[in-house]
Amino acid sequence: MAYKFYTVDRIEEDIAVLYERDGEENKTDIHVSELPEDIKEGDILKFDEENSTYTIDKEQTEQVKTNIEERFRKLFKK
Repeated sequence: MAYKFYTVDRIEEDIAVLYERDGEENKTDIHVSELPEDIKEGDILKFDEENSTYTIDKEQTEQVKTNIEERFRKLFKK
């Protein structure tokens, strides 16, 4: 199976702005009705290319959140 991963940058009304997590600045706008109901900004989405479905990758989302919190702690510790 082939997957792509996206970060939910923001949600503007009924459109979610996603950035592909491939190191590039590939932006995708998608209607929120095509995404999981409990989607929120900062979530990492896994897109199954075979089935054209998005799921929230809770493990990666939590890892990114933890990394950001750690960076803030280090930044403000100085």
